[in-house]
Amino acid sequence: MNAPISIQAIFRNGNLQPTKKLDLPDNMAVQVLVMPLNAQGKPSLFGVIPNLATIGNDILGIKQLLNDGVDKQMRLMSGGV
Repeated sequence: MNAPISIQAIFRNGNLQPTKKLDLPDNMAVQVLVMPLNAQGKPSLFGVIPNLATIGNDILGIKQLLNDGVDKQMRLMSGGV
């Protein structure tokens, strides 16, 4: 096996158990990337981007600053303070 493959597995009793038979020789070392699947069996973003909530809060803060700036400019243009 030279090309990477993608498989699904179940984590049970501290071990990953592939859902399909792997055509690998015994004792072959492999690298595993664990990505949780959602209920539909599709990759989930849970845990993939640990700071996603923080980024979301930053975006809301930036949006508020932008809106405040636009409001201030509108007041200045209309002669208000």
